[in-house]
Amino acid sequence: MERSILAGKDLSEDAQLAMWKNFIQKVSEFARKCYKTRDLIGMLSIGEDEEELEIPDIDLFRPENVGNMDSCEMIDMEKLLAILDVNSLTEDAVSANVLRKNNDSYGVGLWLLPSFINHSCCPNSRRLHVGDYLIVHASKDMKAGEEITFAYLDPLSPLSKRREMSMTWGIQCKCKRCRFENEVFAKQEIKEIEIGLERGMDVGGVVYKLEEHMKRLKVRGKEKAYLRASFWSAYCEAYRSDRSMKRWGRRIPAMDAVVDSVVDVVGGDHRLLKIMVEELKKNGGGGSGLVGMEKALKLARDVYGKVVKKQAMKTLVEFCIGD
Repeated sequence: MERSILAGKDLSEDAQLAMWKNFIQKVSEFARKCYKTRDLIGMLSIGEDEEELEIPDIDLFRPENVGNMDSCEMIDMEKLLAILDVNSLTEDAVSANVLRKNNDSYGVGLWLLPSFINHSCCPNSRRLHVGDYLIVHASKDMKAGEEITFAYLDPLSPLSKRREMSMTWGIQCKCKRCRFENEVFAKQEIKEIEIGLERGMDVGGVVYKLEEHMKRLKVRGKEKAYLRASFWSAYCEAYRSDRSMKRWGRRIPAMDAVVDSVVDVVGGDHRLLKIMVEELKKNGGGGSGLVGMEKALKLARDVYGKVVKKQAMKTLVEFCIGD
């Protein structure tokens, strides 16, 4: 791990270069001193011919495995730089949360096992950073044998923006969501909805038109959730606008129904949790409030994992997320 204190919202270019230099030096020192660490780092991708890479035996990563004591080959610096460029993780990623006293810092690190987790626009896991430790946890229910995936880029953004962001990772996502949206976003009606949103059309109207269009196309289940996730910014703004809700509230789906739908495909996300807590505060307590709090706590466990105890999670939801 290497961290730098944030003077403002973002690190300066010089601070980033200094942090990256220190990070490379730390990793190279570990690799030089520990042959097991060196061998495991050497298994990571350098970003080329990834389809041909073999999945290593998981036993190699167990603590009791001592590594190849006969190996004396060092990782050359060019390969090490490529490995770190592809596999290093930052704490401020869209699929990550940080729990520590000092949140005014920016951290980057190399954790070996999480480096093997691929991207999906329908991710099923998140990572929680506690000090220098990284905890990977499920952000929604998984089936046995299902591949664990992260969101390298924002899953609550439309297909065009996800494609643009994926270029920085050198990936072309071909998940079910991207394949479905590739067909739907080519339709004129969806293009008009996108244009309307860009030109400042009433967000409640955008949500209404999208929901009606999905009805006409008989889009249901996860496919409906895909589009709701892609237009989440419009849904979120509409639910937060008293003006939009007064005009469109009876004609668009209830907020909790849309949140449940989106969570089903993108897993827990702090933005979904935040709007749910805002709705709870707006509507006050009562019986429905208790049911809503239980739903919020379940979503909070999807966001933060089970490392946070229930009472502490409740306090976090009530005072931190809702601020």
